[in-house]
Parts: sequence; C-alpha cells; structure tokens
Amino acid sequence: MSDLDSKTSRKVPKYSSELTHDQLTWTCPEHIFTFTSTKELTPLKGIVGQDRAIEAITLGAELHSYGYNVFVSGVSGTGRLTTVKHILDQVSVTRPILFDYCFVQNFKFPDNPTLLKFPKGHGKSFAKAIDDVMIFLKRRIPQLFEEEGFQKSRNVLIADYRASEQSLITNFNDRLKPLGFMLGQVQNELGMLEYDVLIVIGKKAYKIADIDSLIQSKRITKKKAEEYANQYHIHRSELENLSRMSMKLMQEFREKINEYDKSNVAGIIKSSLEYVRENFNTEKVNHYIQDFEQDLLDNLAIFLPGTGNEEDDTEKPTAEDIKAKFGQYSVNVVLDNSLSEAAPVIVETTPSFTNLFGSIEKVFDNRGFWKTDFTQIKSGSLLKADQGYLIVNAMDVLTEEGVWPALKRLLLYGKLEIQSADSYFQISQTLLKPEAIDLNVKVIMIGDADIYHSFYFGEEDFKKIFKVNAEFDYEAPRTGEMLHNYAHFIHQLVEQEHLIHFTPSGVSAIIEWGVRHTSTRQKITMQFSDVADLIRESSYYARKDGSALVERIHVDKAIKARRRRNDILDEKIKEQIIKGTLMIECTGKRVGQINGLTVYDTGLVSFGKPARITASVGIGTSGIINIERESDMSGNIHDKGIMILSGFMRERFAQTYPITMSASIAFEQSYDGIDGDSATAAEVIALLSALTKIPIKQTIAITGSMNQKGDIQAVGGVNEKVMGFFELCQEQGLTGQQGVIIPAQNIHDLMLDPEIVKAVAKKTFHIYAIASIEEAIELLLDENCGDRNDEGIYVHGVFGKAHTILQGYTKHTSQIQKTL
Repeated sequence: MSDLDSKTSRKVPKYSSELTHDQLTWTCPEHIFTFTSTKELTPLKGIVGQDRAIEAITLGAELHSYGYNVFVSGVSGTGRLTTVKHILDQVSVTRPILFDYCFVQNFKFPDNPTLLKFPKGHGKSFAKAIDDVMIFLKRRIPQLFEEEGFQKSRNVLIADYRASEQSLITNFNDRLKPLGFMLGQVQNELGMLEYDVLIVIGKKAYKIADIDSLIQSKRITKKKAEEYANQYHIHRSELENLSRMSMKLMQEFREKINEYDKSNVAGIIKSSLEYVRENFNTEKVNHYIQDFEQDLLDNLAIFLPGTGNEEDDTEKPTAEDIKAKFGQYSVNVVLDNSLSEAAPVIVETTPSFTNLFGSIEKVFDNRGFWKTDFTQIKSGSLLKADQGYLIVNAMDVLTEEGVWPALKRLLLYGKLEIQSADSYFQISQTLLKPEAIDLNVKVIMIGDADIYHSFYFGEEDFKKIFKVNAEFDYEAPRTGEMLHNYAHFIHQLVEQEHLIHFTPSGVSAIIEWGVRHTSTRQKITMQFSDVADLIRESSYYARKDGSALVERIHVDKAIKARRRRNDILDEKIKEQIIKGTLMIECTGKRVGQINGLTVYDTGLVSFGKPARITASVGIGTSGIINIERESDMSGNIHDKGIMILSGFMRERFAQTYPITMSASIAFEQSYDGIDGDSATAAEVIALLSALTKIPIKQTIAITGSMNQKGDIQAVGGVNEKVMGFFELCQEQGLTGQQGVIIPAQNIHDLMLDPEIVKAVAKKTFHIYAIASIEEAIELLLDENCGDRNDEGIYVHGVFGKAHTILQGYTKHTSQIQKTL
C-alpha cells in the first residue's frame, strides 16, 4: 500500500534533521590498547576477515574431483595470494604420491618421443642408469673388437670373403686368356679405377677404344678388329654378371660380419641392461629397453669411429653424426621431484605460453639448419605443478596470446601436449610431436569480479572447470577483535621491514584511515596492501622527524602528503571554480538552479566537487528532456534517475489530469559525461523551482538518490562530496549559512575530516540528513510543501503552486490543440 494517502498529508519532519558534530565521524578509542608501542605485540596469526573465501579455497584444494579448480575473485590488495599460499601450504602435504617424467627416443617413430613415468626420484635414477650403460658400452665394445679371439674369427670371415671374390676374378680371367683377352683395371671418366675387358696382342694389353689405332698401325686387320669387338661385347656382358655376383658376395659377407659382430656384442649389451630391467620393471620401460638394445646392435659402427671393415665401402658416420646418435641413447628428465617432500605449489608470475606449457627448443647444426629432438623438450609450470597446485593471475592469462584456449583445453581433457610456441601459432612447423602427458593439477586463478563474470557468462566451458569461486571481501565488521588484529599486523610489518614501531595513537590513526576507506564507519578495510603502504609512509615521516615511535601526527602527515601527491586534478578544478571559469555560487538564491555534488575518481584518489544543475520549464508536450542524454553524455543509471523523476511528478501531480509541459534538465559545464542517480533529488528541486519560480538557496548543496514515492535513498562517496563543497565554502569564506544535505541512510557512513567537524561544532557549516524529498524542498526553498485536499490535490505550498501552474499548462495546451 502506498505511503501517500489521497486524503491525508504526508508527515514531514521540520528541520529536525541537522546533524551534530559528534555524528560526523568515528574516533578509535586509544584506551583499548594496553601496550606502549607495537614492539610489545606478536605478529598477526593466520588470515583474518576472509572466512568465506578461506572455506571456498579449502574446498577446492581438498576436493580432488574433476573441475574443482578455484577462481579467487576480489579487490586487489586484500591478501588473495597470501591467503591462497597459506592454505595450500597446509593442504599440500596430504596430496598423493608425486611422479617424475622423462622423454626418450622412439626408435620406431623418431618424431613421436616416448614418455616414461616414474615414482618421484626414479626418473633421475633411470637417466643415470642409462648413462652408466652407455659409458660402459663405449669402453667395452671397442675393447671387444680389439681382442685376439674376436679378431681371429672375424678375420677368417674376411679371408673367406676375399678368397671367394678373388676366385671369381681369377676364374673369369683364366677363361679370357685363351681367347686373346684379359681382365684389367682402367681409369673411368671420373678418374676412378674399374675392371674392364682388355685385348691382348703380343704381350701387350689394349683397351677396346684403341682398336682403330691398332688397325692404322697394321697391328691387326680390319676383319680381326671386328672379331675382337664382337668378342669384347660378349665378355663385357659376362663382366657385368661377374660384378653382380661380386656385389651379392659382398652383401652376404656384410650380413655374416654384422651377425658375427652382433652375436658377440649382444651379450654385453644385454647384461649391461640387466640392472635397468630389474630396477625399472614396467611394461613401457621394457618395450623401450628392447628397442634401445636392437638400435644399438644396428648401429655398432658408432662405437668404432675410423675403424671397422675395410671391405665395406659404405659411407662412414661423421663425428657430428656419431655425437647425435649417442644423444639418442640419453634420457631427458623433464620433471624431477626427487627433492620434493609435498605437493608442489607453483606461482607463475609470467604465464606466457612457453612458461606454462613448456616448449621444444631448436638448435643449429653445422650446416646452418634448424634441428631438434626429444632432448630439446622443456617442461613448463603446469608440468612442474603435477599432483599439486598452479597459481596464475587471470588478467595475465587473458593477455598472453593463446594461453587461455590452451589452458581451457588442458583442464577439460587433462592432457598436456608440449609443443613449441611457433608451431602452436603456425609460425613454423615442428615435426616433433611428443607423447601427451596425463596431468593432474589444480589451477587457482586470481582476478577481480569483472573478469570472473566475463568468464562465467562468456565461456561455455568455464563453469565446468572452475567450479569454485572464492570471493574476497574488501571490508570487514569493525569489531574490537579486528582493531587488535590491525595492531598485530602493524607489528608484523614493522618487524619484517625494519620500520619504526607505533604508539596507540599511531595505531588508532591507521585504523581510522582503514574505516574511512570503506562504505560505512561500521566496517574496516581489508585491503591490507594499502594499509601497509600507509604504515611504511608514516614510518618514513617519523624517521624524518627523528621520532622513536610513530604517532598520530606522523600518520596524518603521511595521509596529507599522499593526497597532495595525487590531487592535481582536484586543485585544477578548484582553481577554475574560484576564478569563475566553472560557475558555482555559494551565496544567495536563484530560480531553477541548484548545487549538486559529484565525485571524481582518478584511480589514485577520489574527491568531491559541486556541480551546477539547472532546469527550464515551459508549455508543451515534450515532457522532461535530459540534455545529457540527448547529447550522448548520460549513463544508463542517470537516465533511469530522470525516468524516476518523471514517475515522481506523475505520482504527485497527474492524479486527476495529465502533465503537459516541456522541461529540460542539465549539468552545466559538464563535458565528460554523467552517470549515477545521486542527483535525482537535486534535479526534482531544480525542476519544481523552475516551475514555481521559487528561488533555491545556493548556500546549500545536496546529494541523494530518490524513488518514485519521494523517499531519499543512500548514495556513494558521501564523505568526498561533503568535503568538496566545504572546501569551496571555506575558500570563499564560511558564513554560517552554508551546508550540505545528505540521505539519512548515509549518517553511519560519515568519516569527515576534523576541519569539517570543528566547523559544524562552531555552527559555521551545517550538515542535514533527510529521508524524504519534502524535507529537502523545505530546506532549500524555505517554503512548506503543502497538503492534499480530499480530492488528492495540493492546494497550497510548493506542491500547491506547482499543481496550479501545471493545471494551467494543461488547459492552455488543450486550447491550442483545439484551435489547430
């Protein structure tokens, strides 16, 4: 049911809303502290004031089900990272067994390195065992090849091969001699010696190419030359068959010699790997050892550089080839947890793609080409956090190219695929594709509430993988316990950073500053990083003054110095008002003009300043025009305030007939845009003044949101707004008439500067708290609002005048429309 009855007048308090000086601030009582200085205290224990967030983080850390990663949201400086690390340090000892991860050569598919997973500490031992095997084999295999027994049997095979090869040549040559031919070696076009069939005339051998010169010298006849040529082609064909037989003989010899070498070396390799088989007995390791053993047997030549079988004319491996081949028999331990006693807690401050996911590095070979292999695979923070926790900053994850999509995929499927960044972004191609790693890691992402909501509503899969949101509060109830916690926090910071200790008055000043930086004096800020900065700066001024302890005076000095460092915009605007460039009046009265209050926020400081709001009214049907909106300088909330104003006017004056008027409202000399609804009350009064021609006191500024029923609602930045108008009045001279009107709900938010409190105590400045628009109207227009008659129509006062004028507008508009 409405609070406005058509047959009764609204009961409005008459000037009973002026506040006394003791309502304007809260002072921390120093007597609650029993110490002489904070040196006598102990450090702050645990995390205070964040019970809700601690419960959420603990749940996410201890619940090991899919998707229970944690997003920590809240204002920067509330101790989010410190709290997370504190909780994880307690929880991490209960996590399951840790693992080591190694990449080794895949001898069958070299482009797909094999992953081996071991219990913690075993990866390093496995790598050492393989290294020991290779050290042994590099020494033992060359020794074997030099042993007399080995060489004797090997030389028999070589001798047999040479005898067989020589037999082929001898038999062929013996068949040629009776026919006038012989087998000889000639130089080919490339300068290399090769076997060819030669013609024997007398006791001298000639090449077939010499046959024409033999005819010319009449050593042979033309007929005989033709016979030689025909026979030559037949024997040449037989020589080619002989070459094929020799090649086959060579291949058989190579197979025999290789089998001989392998049969002798196999036992050495097998026995050297027994320790590995026994101590790392898993199916995957056994498969790797089998391939490892076979590849060694297939590449024995690398153990004998510069030596070997002189009958083998294949290309010998170069020193670089040998080094690269030996590298294939190593182990790349990408994660070693041998020294870890608890689950890892990794804080990645630079979450680039490479730092998070690892990489595959490339190196130049001696020919200037890029190359890579499994030994160049490097781990990232995610792998290092396996079976533990990874902490990252949400904004960093979003701004690093490619990181968020890849991280989301990993958390969805639990697979880590290490690849080079340039390959991921398709800058270049990396042929290496290591085996994927099954990863078990909790990701804790820290960011503000806006980023969380952006993720939650903009990313379909986000809610599947970040099921826990730990919200950090930026303020806590101002309890006695919290005040003492502040004192212990000061002690802790002073001891850690070798600052100067605080007296109870200094602690009280810090606490009052902490209360002032919240939405109400019943709360105290939890942004301990900001509190810590003030502690450091207060200590600086105490040391500069030569004081042994930090007193209230030093804290006040630090606060003033901080404001001065960052208030250049405040000073510039104040200068423009004083010079008259920005037109603000603090004396007299004026129709349709009122002093509203605004807040400027630079990010470093916020401050209040008065703003001139004007209204203009005339006959017409346009309704109330928001000039800021028409010029695209009005925010959504301010637009809503103007609509509420229209609703209020209809509720008050359009119960028996429609309102027909054209009115406009504007923030004068505003060029940066306006938002918020805290000027709604001021806009209503400016509109009523313009309508009734009743002037408004310029000595009083007002701030307050309003609903359609005329109830005044709380606003933000009330302390800054009061301070802004007070400074201007003080600059122009306090007359005892100036003041500010604020919503009654904001009384408990007041933490005003001592200067204002003193001025109010002396009655040179006034602060009024109101609950309804009627109270504000009577304060600013010096007239009663009026009462409704039995028909619900206002018949006297400000509202009565407004009703009469609006009724005249309606009749006049109706007459004009009839004539048209």
